[in-house]
Amino acid sequence: MNLQQTHPYFKWLHRLALAGVVVTIALTCGIGGTITSAEVGMAYPTWPDINGGSLFSMFYTKLADAFGWGSVVEHTHRQAASLTGLIILAMTLISWFTKGVPTRLRTLTTASLAIVLGQGWLGAARVLDNDYLVAILHALGAQLVVLLLVVLAKCTAPDWHREPMPFPAHRVQRLRLWSGVGLGLLFANLFAAASLRHKQGAFEGHLILAITTSVVVLFLIQQILTKFRGQKRMRLVARGLAHLLGTQLALGTAAWAFLLGPLIGTFQNEDTRFLMQSLLATGHLLCGILVLASVTSLWMEARHRITARGANS
Repeated sequence: MNLQQTHPYFKWLHRLALAGVVVTIALTCGIGGTITSAEVGMAYPTWPDINGGSLFSMFYTKLADAFGWGSVVEHTHRQAASLTGLIILAMTLISWFTKGVPTRLRTLTTASLAIVLGQGWLGAARVLDNDYLVAILHALGAQLVVLLLVVLAKCTAPDWHREPMPFPAHRVQRLRLWSGVGLGLLFANLFAAASLRHKQGAFEGHLILAITTSVVVLFLIQQILTKFRGQKRMRLVARGLAHLLGTQLALGTAAWAFLLGPLIGTFQNEDTRFLMQSLLATGHLLCGILVLASVTSLWMEARHRITARGANS
């Protein structure tokens, strides 16, 4: 069976998925993380309007003069989240109104749209109710949106349905198992981290999960680099993942040192100290999301190989 013919490549779906990944990580999650780090999540308690203004207004200076720069950060976060929603809406419409799109792909884009709408509702509830549990779930939902967009980017890539290089079944099964375990641990750790960032969790729980997750991800990297020789794409992702994990651990250690550890009194100026702590915490968050995206990519590779093997057996 020619998989390339039965599952054609839809370039706009792929481009939109890649754009969605970039927008969601760099803007939606990045600005959202900045909001939490700067503690300006309640810069203005109205939704969907901005104290009478429109979501799509660009009145940043006026907004800052009236409510402070924290309100500007919150406003741009809502705009970035809306852009993510519009990208996923466009993907859903293309998948439903383009002839020959596989049912699974239509289901995936529709599910992504439902989840991003749920994210919007959680964001509204966070503002209107000022509920920390909702805030934590909202943060976790953003990671789920990233995961879904990575999956969509992978399965709409131009070379996705080409026959993969054969490898022993037990190696591929192991790759799928440990990448799945890694995803589960990453989500658990992201939940613990979000709880800690919203002052509802314990540092010890986050630390234990971080160490466990790092061990699993390192094992996953080792398996790819030693067992999947000749797979340039997978090995490139694994090497990038190793660098991301190292950066993530370094930022986490620095954030702990400045927030809770021996460097807490390094900066005497309160504004400088707050800025340093916010940058480290937000950078730590973004690296964690990039690690999640990379492990998702590897999980998709393993799943694809197992599916292709089953189709040809």
